[in-house]
Amino acid sequence: MTPSKINYEFVRRRCFRRFQKNPILRVSQSGIVSSFHAITAKNYWHLYLNRNEMDAYLGEALKPGDVVLDIGGSVGAYTVPIAKFVGSSGSVHVFEPEPESLMALKRNIALNNLTNCFVHELAIGSNDGSVTFFIRPEKDTHSIFEKSLAVSPTGRLDRLEVPIRSIDSLIRDGVVPLPNFVKVDVEGAELEVLSGMKETINQVRALYIECHDTLEADMRLGNPIDVVSAHLVTLGVTNIRKVDSNHIVALIS
Repeated sequence: MTPSKINYEFVRRRCFRRFQKNPILRVSQSGIVSSFHAITAKNYWHLYLNRNEMDAYLGEALKPGDVVLDIGGSVGAYTVPIAKFVGSSGSVHVFEPEPESLMALKRNIALNNLTNCFVHELAIGSNDGSVTFFIRPEKDTHSIFEKSLAVSPTGRLDRLEVPIRSIDSLIRDGVVPLPNFVKVDVEGAELEVLSGMKETINQVRALYIECHDTLEADMRLGNPIDVVSAHLVTLGVTNIRKVDSNHIVALIS
């Protein structure tokens, strides 16, 4: 094993041991300290690894007092520090349909004494209705797609019918306010989410999007960064910055 792989494995095993002793950990992400109650050893490890991802959008794209939509909140790894950053004059509307993650999300919001978070128990897409949501136990790759590169170690795949809404309709109906900043992490459903923002996307300051490999590996659409960026251009968004191999920041207004 190379030194980097040895260190990677050392950190992973240490996190697994720590989880067995105490599932609650404190994480400093871009200087913002948050507490989390991990739901699995792997979740503990992933939370521990979250360090400086927010550096890509703090200050320029995301500002104190902002209204934020966190689409794909999972257990709140970014919901919590974003809520702390925007402060009491801002708010975070977070969307998560998977029951176990949803429970953990609410628990982590309470653990950090946050009062500016609003949880919506639904998926986000291009239209309103219902959708089959595929749940992979022991993984954090739950999505509206049956195929995934990151399957459950046991091979188990659960199905759950969940409500799905578009951002445009939620804003139109007054369920959520027009946001300043939108974070998207939806395991390959990025194009669906963006298609459901046609009416409002150009009124948003910025988006931060994780572009998932499933767009290329399962859908055969091409490089995820290129695919999502091209779709943004069709919606009138052209100021797009690649952060790394999986993330982009789009500055709009």
